Amino acid sequence: MHLPLFFAVMTAIAFVPRAEVAAATPIQNAAVTPQDLWAAGRRIEAIDRLHAEISASKNASESAALVRVIAWELEVHRYKEALADALVCGAACDLARAEALYRLGDYAQAVTLLSGTDPDQVLMKIDALEALGRFGESDTVLAAAQKVVSAEDPRFQACDGRRLARLGQQAAAIVAFRRAVAKDPLYAEALFGLGRALVANGERDAGLKVLQRHRELMPLLDQLDFAERAVDLAPAHAPNWSAVADAQRALGRIDLAQAAYERAGVLATSEQVVPNALRFARLLSDDRKDAKAAITMLERVHERVKDARLLVRAGDIARNEGQNELAIALYERALIEKPKDAEIQKRLDAAREKP
Repeated sequence: MHLPLFFAVMTAIAFVPRAEVAAATPIQNAAVTPQDLWAAGRRIEAIDRLHAEISASKNASESAALVRVIAWELEVHRYKEALADALVCGAACDLARAEALYRLGDYAQAVTLLSGTDPDQVLMKIDALEALGRFGESDTVLAAAQKVVSAEDPRFQACDGRRLARLGQQAAAIVAFRRAVAKDPLYAEALFGLGRALVANGERDAGLKVLQRHRELMPLLDQLDFAERAVDLAPAHAPNWSAVADAQRALGRIDLAQAAYERAGVLATSEQVVPNALRFARLLSDDRKDAKAAITMLERVHERVKDARLLVRAGDIARNEGQNELAIALYERALIEKPKDAEIQKRLDAAREKP
């Protein structure tokens, strides 16, 4: 995902009504293809449809469609299915088979197939060899990896840190792990390695502090991974993007969180758009410190969906900013929509009482 471009586009089209989004990518049911389904975010349907086409083919094992479906299965984390299809495909799909084996934890078979020239697969091979305890081989692959993997890649630096720590060169390992963390402060593996290396190097307090940071990050990173897998599976489902935004915000990645909330707003149905907007408003007001943007966004969404919660949240933000007149106006509008709501009345009374 090219985030700078993505962020700019999402900012421009945030909260476009779903009907407009659907109109931009119509699907004619009578002539729907697997590619249409995939592009529309209906990924399991796309895979099933393509499988049906492959089964009907006389040359299924040689079909370009088989290569495509394996790539799709890997993208949505269906590794067992990808492996089964790659076995049918034969040597042409060995790299896909290697990735599936690696993802499934079958490292012994994976290392026989993983590429020596593809950067991602080279790093997988190092990990797999280390997991198998074949450290001499992993060190050889790591030394050769410099030809295909950037020395500035935090994954490469973490691999080098692990090698140095294993060899007892803790000071050098600390340098390698710190370089990786400088590139990616949320790189859990590098943080864990750094913490252990610091402790082993006699810097116990500093090491324990880093390890504590690692422990705190792990559930948040797991939350993000779960949310991103849901997006991979159903990228047109707005709540999946909202969940990614929540996870990114919890990790402090505000730009990525905002882009995800905006993407959710584009895709959301009328039932989905309000919860997303309420959470997005907190990011704008609390993290961006931009109350005006938060209120504007909430009012824009309210034009689409007449939900009093949007006006109440906007009123709360205005009141927190000392804009009592605006808060009163927003609460009054909310009370028109829900005239017997005691909580809204309480907020309105409090705003009116404040000088």
